[in-house]
Amino acid sequence: MDEVIAQRLCHMLANCEEEKRTTALRSIAKLFKQTDGVANELTLLKICKALYYMLWMTDKPLKVRRVAVSIVELQSGFTDRKNKFRFFSCLFKSLSMEWYSLDKNRLDKMLLFVRIVIAAFLELLNAGKWDKEELEEFGNIVLEEQGIFNSRSLGLAFQFLQTFLEEMKGNMEEQKSKNEWSQLDEISSLRLMRPFLHLVIDLENKQLVDTLFLYVLNRVGSIPGVPCKAIAKAVKLLSKTELVKGFKRKLLVKASKEIGIDGPLSPEEENEVHGVISRIETALQPTPKKAPKNPKTQKPKNERMDGETPEMDNGKDKAPKLMDISDEIEDDMDDEFEEYDDDGYLTLRDIIGCRRSSESLIRRLGSIATSATLKKYLIDTGRRDHKIMKRLNSPYYSRQFFLLALYKLKRRKPLNKFRYVGEPDKIMDIGKKAVAPPSKKGSIDIAKALHNIKHAKPGKSIVRKRNRKPTESKHVVFNLKNNQIATIPKKKRGSFTMPVWY
Repeated sequence: MDEVIAQRLCHMLANCEEEKRTTALRSIAKLFKQTDGVANELTLLKICKALYYMLWMTDKPLKVRRVAVSIVELQSGFTDRKNKFRFFSCLFKSLSMEWYSLDKNRLDKMLLFVRIVIAAFLELLNAGKWDKEELEEFGNIVLEEQGIFNSRSLGLAFQFLQTFLEEMKGNMEEQKSKNEWSQLDEISSLRLMRPFLHLVIDLENKQLVDTLFLYVLNRVGSIPGVPCKAIAKAVKLLSKTELVKGFKRKLLVKASKEIGIDGPLSPEEENEVHGVISRIETALQPTPKKAPKNPKTQKPKNERMDGETPEMDNGKDKAPKLMDISDEIEDDMDDEFEEYDDDGYLTLRDIIGCRRSSESLIRRLGSIATSATLKKYLIDTGRRDHKIMKRLNSPYYSRQFFLLALYKLKRRKPLNKFRYVGEPDKIMDIGKKAVAPPSKKGSIDIAKALHNIKHAKPGKSIVRKRNRKPTESKHVVFNLKNNQIATIPKKKRGSFTMPVWY
């Protein structure tokens, strides 16, 4: 396949003129017929993306259907069946990559296109008499990471699950009328359902899992001509594995009852069922965690830290153990301002200096935030006398929570917001009398500043909204130059009315 010619045809496929798009589609069909050997996957992906935009540019329902069928029939030009499966894989990938850009005007045509692609895919499997290797390739295409069930294209995943058995049933009736239907056996039907059993464990979206059971696993037993004994046995065995937990186990038990077909299997079919389950377990087995780089310097889990109390060890409710991050907070600041005053003052530039934090610091801050949330929950629920509060009120934890508050202030980057205000690293006492700053230039009382920011009552502003409702929220601005707080009205989006004479 000539890449230069393919690239030119891709530009023609996305052309605004319908005649050029039709000519390019015919040229693509000729190009596929002339392809010998394995087709380049990247070139196929480019062609499939261009075909997607050809369908995008097509209007009117009858034309859309005709173009969609013509796109799917391009795979018949390949002499090698592996290229046909590679073409379907690239089609699903291109659909997944471009699904986010769909609007309501083009959604229907893409949903129709997905139906046509599924029907053609099943027709290809039927033409190969449900070959073992081809069913394996079908499962790999369904489970591809960048394909149908990627998180960016949930609509594609829903459409695939909702229409798969419906298109299979319609395809079966059509092929039987032409005497071209290849009968499925127990092993072939199980291999066809293998990717769906894999998705039961792999999917995390509950709506997708419910759709998978509602439209596929619960209905597969109602399709005539599809043997389901092996599928029912596999569903029952999968519900007993350790990888399935919670609501998924209940759905699997319900699905085995919905299929309702139980009977003896041949030794070959039994081996196939156990083989499918073992393959799913092996593929979804969690990978072992890597060993730490310096195991000698790593702190043992049961070792206590300075300031921790032995209480709560035997209780069920345990506050997470925290680590002292004072040194890392200091290292994260500029070296110029590392020393503090005797009164404990810090410069604002120390706190809000933009520096990238290490992953270990972020991880420890997450642990501190969890404990702070726990403390707030206990206070809000009136459980101040809980035994965990004794530990959370200790000086050690109070210092950790204070460091977390400072880090949150740093992450807000107030220097960027007050860039054009003179001396932005001075926060004074917001009150009637301005208190002189400490001896160090540009230093502040952090505790007092945080208290003022949180509790100071905003004063009236000359630009305030006069008829503001009591329930309407205020928008507060801190003027660090004059040490003032003012309320300003929310800006409304302007509207432009076109003149009548336009």
